Amino acid sequence: MDEKDSIISSSTTSTTSSAIIDPMAGLNGIKNYTFKNWAGIFSCKPQLFFQPSNIDEVTKIILNAYKEGKTFTVIGSGHSPSDLCCANPNGWLVNLDKLNRVLDFKVYDGGNYADITVEAGLRVYKLNEILGAKGYTIQNLGSISEQSVAGITATGTHGSSAFHGLVSSQYVNLTIINGKGELIYLDSETNQDVFRAALLSLGKIGVIVKATIRAIPKYKIKSTQEVIHFETLLEKWDDIWTSSEFIRCWWYPYTRKCVLWRGNKTTEQVHEITRKSWWGTKFGRIFYECLLWISVKIYPGITPFVETFVFNRQYGAVETFGNGDVAIQESIDGLNMDCLFSQFVDEWGCPLLNGPEVLRSLDHSIQQAASNKEFYVHVPIEVRCSNTTLPPHQLDYSHRTSTSKGAVYGNILRPYLDATPRDLQYAEHVTNNQLTLYINATIYRPFGANTPIHKWFTLFEHTMGAAGGKPHWAKNFLGDVSMLPKGVKPKEKYLDYEMRGMASEIIKWYGEDLIKWQQIRKQQDPNGVFLANKDWCIRNGILEV
Repeated sequence: MDEKDSIISSSTTSTTSSAIIDPMAGLNGIKNYTFKNWAGIFSCKPQLFFQPSNIDEVTKIILNAYKEGKTFTVIGSGHSPSDLCCANPNGWLVNLDKLNRVLDFKVYDGGNYADITVEAGLRVYKLNEILGAKGYTIQNLGSISEQSVAGITATGTHGSSAFHGLVSSQYVNLTIINGKGELIYLDSETNQDVFRAALLSLGKIGVIVKATIRAIPKYKIKSTQEVIHFETLLEKWDDIWTSSEFIRCWWYPYTRKCVLWRGNKTTEQVHEITRKSWWGTKFGRIFYECLLWISVKIYPGITPFVETFVFNRQYGAVETFGNGDVAIQESIDGLNMDCLFSQFVDEWGCPLLNGPEVLRSLDHSIQQAASNKEFYVHVPIEVRCSNTTLPPHQLDYSHRTSTSKGAVYGNILRPYLDATPRDLQYAEHVTNNQLTLYINATIYRPFGANTPIHKWFTLFEHTMGAAGGKPHWAKNFLGDVSMLPKGVKPKEKYLDYEMRGMASEIIKWYGEDLIKWQQIRKQQDPNGVFLANKDWCIRNGILEV
């Protein structure tokens, strides 16, 4: 019996065997534990905190939670800037960092790709180290690699590439433990609907305990970084986004400039980066944060001058489009970025074809708000793209080389809660018509000081929504009380940065896909064990009231 058959078999017997399990055996929940997310914005103090060391202990936690009438949520690195992972004071938190073993590694198609099976608490940067030692690497990343293998798929993480989509498309299979304590194997053929729900689960379908991820031969990225005028970005829009395999743009609206980073796979030797980072130095970083603090707490009107000063120190004032500096790095070093300081983040995706209109509208609003001293934005505003369209069948990878563009798919199933536009169509030759544009509005919290965000983020959300956009599940989208079910607290009771929710819009956007996801959620967790943050689920429409 192989692993898949064994897991499927165990899923049919676990409820029976649970009768002879002592739910408390071997469990040592920690009291007085405080969880705080990376940004330091949200925290919670659950009744108990657990860090299981194996799958049996995860099962025991679930069964005990059901017995005691408790709910819990799973946390990893806490990089989501929202309160998505916070538990209520009477609930539990579970962390899977101790589930970090490599279970299997197989090479396929003459070495063109490999599948690695790991426990789901393994951090992504550590996974890449393990793959690197075997001559392989993760295909694509978001902006960081501190997340866990389970966490990076749970909210729809994506990178920035016209040739790659959601990170979840790299996953060949998942093994979860559902709210009934059943161990269930999921892939494109086995429990396909549950697989589609679990690939973007928001932590509500089950606890992911194992995953198989499709990797490719190790590669380096040769990148060019250019300073370009904002108008240059708009003028070259139709050509820029498919010009390299990996691409991202940072927009600095008060300077009227952008930084365009483009990279391709290469076999050339690593050439240590020559780009000097002013804010990468201890003095530059502290000085920048001090300037931000002054602009937030003392004199907001200085914000545009802070941006201009910092931009010129970091990148220079001269446009270098077509003549940027070049670096060759290991893939993970090229794809990761410095997130700088604690921050609020509101990110939305819309069709890339709507990009110029969206950016012009945002630019006008930002300049007008500064002129009227209404609000100021922080930088950069990150502009990226992704190709989340999927082929109708698995592709032939036999002719790939180490520098071939694009994904080797682990699965070609669209997650039910994929937030990217649903009417974009896959084509073998990549064009802008297939692409999702992501715009990321970041507001820093210098030295932990909250910056007002409501006016800017609300305008940003209205603009993106009008362009056919939807928010990234993990971010600080705000919404409005007009979108909520009855019985929520009055509008004036919300803090400036507090998420109101977007229930009515999310129900409308996702339609039948949301209904199917909800049905699977109820089936897999009929007792609501994974609803430690039920309020978040209700105000965002993923639970029926």
